[in-house]
Amino acid sequence: MDRRILLIGLLLGAALSLKAQNSKTFYDNIIKNPDYEYKAPIALPNVDRADMAYLKTVVREIVLREKMNLPLYYPTVPMDGRMSLIDLMLSGIEKSFKTAYEDDELSIPVTIEQIMKKFDADADTMTRRNPETGELEKVVVEAEVRTDEVKRVLVKEVWFINRRTTRLDFRIIALCPVREYTKPNSYEGIMKSRLFWIDYGEFRDIFSKQKVFNFENDAGRLSVDDIFLKRFFTSRIIQESNVYDNRIIGSYAAGMDAILESDRIKDEIFDKEQNLWEY
Repeated sequence: MDRRILLIGLLLGAALSLKAQNSKTFYDNIIKNPDYEYKAPIALPNVDRADMAYLKTVVREIVLREKMNLPLYYPTVPMDGRMSLIDLMLSGIEKSFKTAYEDDELSIPVTIEQIMKKFDADADTMTRRNPETGELEKVVVEAEVRTDEVKRVLVKEVWFINRRTTRLDFRIIALCPVREYTKPNSYEGIMKSRLFWIDYGEFRDIFSKQKVFNFENDAGRLSVDDIFLKRFFTSRIIQESNVYDNRIIGSYAAGMDAILESDRIKDEIFDKEQNLWEY
């Protein structure tokens, strides 16, 4: 008799708990997954300068319109707890007091107002009639920020061989969103503008908390930090450290020649690790 009462009680408790979890609660807990708000970035091991057997600095270009990179471009409007990489950067600068820089050396800070100007989002004034007084007055109108125009991201990173581990490793130093746009009534075609640089390490705390879309499984969402550290993106090298004022590949090669030069630099870096071993 006691077992029956206990079983009935358990069934009633289960039924009440199921009834209490409405659709919105289920969606917020499962799809939006608020646990990500407390996720911390994975600590990277410390590397001493004396252990650097080889080091090369390169800049990669991520084209966000390529299929593998779409999770960094969409959604263009925040939804389901997700936002695009550029929206996350701007939110970190404006709300989390992160620092943006003018250069890839991360030495010249810029303000959010200066960034808005690069989006051509300066506040404007217009004259309109006040419906209550009937008098003409000037009103400040905020311009629209078109973050969907950011279709490329530059990644400055360092590749090195650690003497202690005898393996090739990398560290991402900085990111730079690139805006692609056209000017009204202009025949200049598509223009590109580097908006600002950020210190990747400074932004890792918010990158690790921000989910991105997983093509294979909605229950296995990745973070922005996962995308970069696990190399879940496609890119090509557009610049390496060199004696010619760190010139970019596009200044001396174009088309297929530029692609071949990018592949040459990539192969040269990976060959450094292979040459450490004897077979």
